[in-house]
Amino acid sequence: MRVFKTQVVVVGGGAAGCYAALNLHRKGIKAVIVCKGLVGKSGASLFAGNLVLSGRLLGNTEEQARNTAEFLIKYHNQFLIDQEWAKHCGAWIASVYYPELEEAGLYFRRDDDGNMVVSPGKIRSIAANVQGNSGVPFMDMRRKQIIKAGIETIEETVVTALLRNSDGSVAGVFGLQVLTGEYIVVLARATILATGYSDRLHARSTGTREMSADGIAMAWRAGASMVNLEMQWWHTNDVAYPPTWQRMQIYPNPMLGSEKSARMVNSDGEQFFDQQKDDPLAFGPYTVQLKALAKQVHAGKARYTGGYYAGFDHCAPGEVEAYTTYAKVYRQLGMDFPKSLIETAVTAHYRQGGIDVDTTTMSSSIPGLYVAGGVGGHCNGLIALVTYDGKVVADGVADNLSNLREPDLLDQQVKQERDRLETLLYGNDARAEPCAPGELKEAVRALMWEKAGVEKDARSLNEALEDFSRIRRELLPRLRANAPVRAANYDWLDAIDCVNMIDAAELVVLSSLQREESRGPFMRRDFPETDNQNWLTANLLHKAGNGYRFEKRPYNLSMFRPDFSRANNLEVPW
Repeated sequence: MRVFKTQVVVVGGGAAGCYAALNLHRKGIKAVIVCKGLVGKSGASLFAGNLVLSGRLLGNTEEQARNTAEFLIKYHNQFLIDQEWAKHCGAWIASVYYPELEEAGLYFRRDDDGNMVVSPGKIRSIAANVQGNSGVPFMDMRRKQIIKAGIETIEETVVTALLRNSDGSVAGVFGLQVLTGEYIVVLARATILATGYSDRLHARSTGTREMSADGIAMAWRAGASMVNLEMQWWHTNDVAYPPTWQRMQIYPNPMLGSEKSARMVNSDGEQFFDQQKDDPLAFGPYTVQLKALAKQVHAGKARYTGGYYAGFDHCAPGEVEAYTTYAKVYRQLGMDFPKSLIETAVTAHYRQGGIDVDTTTMSSSIPGLYVAGGVGGHCNGLIALVTYDGKVVADGVADNLSNLREPDLLDQQVKQERDRLETLLYGNDARAEPCAPGELKEAVRALMWEKAGVEKDARSLNEALEDFSRIRRELLPRLRANAPVRAANYDWLDAIDCVNMIDAAELVVLSSLQREESRGPFMRRDFPETDNQNWLTANLLHKAGNGYRFEKRPYNLSMFRPDFSRANNLEVPW
């Protein structure tokens, strides 16, 4: 086992983690990044399609600037957001973020006259390279910046536990280097969790294999509070077949440089959503699309797993291909572009909830533990927003670092975690029939899709809890890797992921039971109304002894507020 010591350890190498480490480096604070995959090459940040224009940037009018703020608060977070954080974030994006990106050499797409190509309408955006591919050059740039700065990285290493000092504060992390099978410990005054979204909890998902809710599970086991875990976002228009292509999208979102968008058509050939006509304010109208689809499902004209279609058959080919990647999917599937419509289906996208934080510092409820990006529960999505988190968390850590204690290496904790991982590799009882990690992962994802998916109710959610109880009782004791090989054993990694997924999925189900309303993408059959009287509130989940307790915390509605008390969620226009 190797032991590292640093001032700050950052867990995660996406947009939030990289920017946090870079800002700490600029402040003269030593940080080490531990990444489950490769820094800048894995996780949600790679999939960023484009970058929203904030404030008065690039010719935004005052109305467009206000529309962007309204979009973030209303359409993108259903008012479950700290509006003061949103205001400060928007100002930073306009004044610092984009100028800094161009200065660093990130190329924003321009037309033949040298003008920046934007999406038209009430909410405007730009793209690095082409729409649908902005995350790749963005994160390539961040990786280069990390290397140039000389920031230490420990890659292809899964962090499995947060270590605690004797006073309960976080002392660093324990991890497994997947390629070598070697254990590591990184001791630090401050630990920043930037593990991203928990997308892989459902059978259909946009997430990569790394996104198994590790941050949520580890933080909860260490005692951190959670917020709004039930608020799952969904893509409505990812390729239905083959299932392995479920991350390839036919977005009915505003197209760069065009007045048109993809359209959605039901099984009877009837168009039921065209973003430019139906909801021009919703720049990324996933929730509005989902509500339109739900009505088709209820009418028997679509399924959440398919039976409806999307495409660009109303567009000229050059209009789509000039600044987007969307035509590539058709050619790879051997389909006639743009005449063909592709059958699409819903996939779990990103989770709006996560670890509860103080948005002025990104500190969690546990001393020494900070959070940045999608694993936090204060805002939903977008690469610029999670990058802002990297800035805020670096400032918060720097301001408080001298008050955080030097970490202890507590041998008993290290032994317990090592023993737990060894059991997942070798098993408890050689005579017991092993439970295959890959099969259990898929069973958990199928369970969540069926009983805690797009639409759910108390009955399905309680059934899910019963299923998880059975899994813990009958399957987890037999969970072990198929081969007792230490190096490059991804079956062992699957076993580690399984435990995290089950821990996090149970919390999601419990939180879903607690929120007795439907709001945006969160749909309960038994509570179909959006209830601003009782549920315009953070849904907080705290540890309490061996159990848990819930608490409500109202939001400060300093800029925007809903204009109704109760309404059918499917008729709410956000």
